[in-house]
Amino acid sequence: MHDAKGRDLKVGDSALIPVRIKQLHATEDYCNVSAESLYGRRPDGAKETFGAINTGVLLRANAGDENSPDDLHPPQ
Repeated sequence: MHDAKGRDLKVGDSALIPVRIKQLHATEDYCNVSAESLYGRRPDGAKETFGAINTGVLLRANAGDENSPDDLHPPQ
């Protein structure tokens, strides 16, 4: 198995899924987003969609945003 750049994947690897936020869903108790992948899947290139992802579990990654490898491993 390989990532979008052809790099080998193994159990235990950390990974990022580049997405574009498609919708915001906010209530008094939580904030969620719906997102669509920027990379298309293999073999047909179709985009994957994700729904009801809580904003507390994602890192914004716009051009100019800094995310270090430490951000991928939050304290346990």
